[in-house]
Amino acid sequence: MSIVYITDQGSALFKKGERLYLKKADQIIRWIHTKDIEQLIVMGNIALTSQVITFLLKKRIDTVFLSYYGKYKGRLIGEFGKNIQLRIDQFSAFKDNEKALYLCKKYIMAKALNTLSLMRVYQYRTFSDLVAKAIMQINAFTNYDIMKAQNIDELRGYEGIIAKTYFSIFPELLKNPDFKFNGRSRRPPLDEPNALLSLTYTFLMNQVLSKTYIAGMDPYLGTLHQADYGRISLALDLMEQFRPLCDQLVLKTLNRREMRKEHFVYNTYINSEDSPDGRNLPIALNTEGMKKIVFAFNTMMNKKIFDKKRNGKFTLHDIMQEQVYSLCRYIQNKDDYEEFYWQSD
Repeated sequence: MSIVYITDQGSALFKKGERLYLKKADQIIRWIHTKDIEQLIVMGNIALTSQVITFLLKKRIDTVFLSYYGKYKGRLIGEFGKNIQLRIDQFSAFKDNEKALYLCKKYIMAKALNTLSLMRVYQYRTFSDLVAKAIMQINAFTNYDIMKAQNIDELRGYEGIIAKTYFSIFPELLKNPDFKFNGRSRRPPLDEPNALLSLTYTFLMNQVLSKTYIAGMDPYLGTLHQADYGRISLALDLMEQFRPLCDQLVLKTLNRREMRKEHFVYNTYINSEDSPDGRNLPIALNTEGMKKIVFAFNTMMNKKIFDKKRNGKFTLHDIMQEQVYSLCRYIQNKDDYEEFYWQSD
């Protein structure tokens, strides 16, 4: 079973027998066996026949729709989880200030320690005074401040300081002179590393969101990210501990020159769901670049890594699902919530 990304603009997906075929200009450019699909991610201007939609709903294959530039549009969901008691328990637990604060501490502690793991690997390879200072500053939060926070707003403040400290030394980790990182920029990204970070974070968010649906939780109610109209707060909460893995992916693809200048386009005029009024996008991936980063992300998701909690190696798919189930057990008072700690390679 695998995650299938469809990125060929202007193509159409149709079903024949046990296969899905991707067709463009009367030419079949790709086919996928239906039994191999765990999740389908459709990016941009791609048509799905009614037969394909019926099949996806019947087989309960999570189907995600993104714009070509990575903006989340929605998903095809056949039926929501039937475990209503789990969602009742979720709402009850998250209204409990003590439980909510405890979970937020866990999320931020895991993100901070996983970020430190990434920084220390790069620091070991190439010593930098700036990175050494940042490691010391972030480490202080993990030793003294995070677990002693009195409320969630205080924790959000710590998380913001940690993120600012980390991204201030991100250029030290980026060893490819062809690319510059000018601070974290989001809407829109202003340079190539930021474009890759935003896109891989979107891919990550969709993977975590899918796991919450599988478990039957309500993805719109979390603790660290405040509830707001349309905000998938729970998925955003849970993905925090995994963000450093996307950071490492971006650094690897750039430092190893797997992603190159030729894989990007600049000041591209768009008039789509990304920008209904039309405007120039400072930086974006071209078709070849999109295929490369999709392949790299899929490779990361399917690679087995060590999970300290279960003392064994598992794929990120399995680890993410276990994190959601661990949260389910916590809100039902069956077990403690154990965050994911990662050893960067």
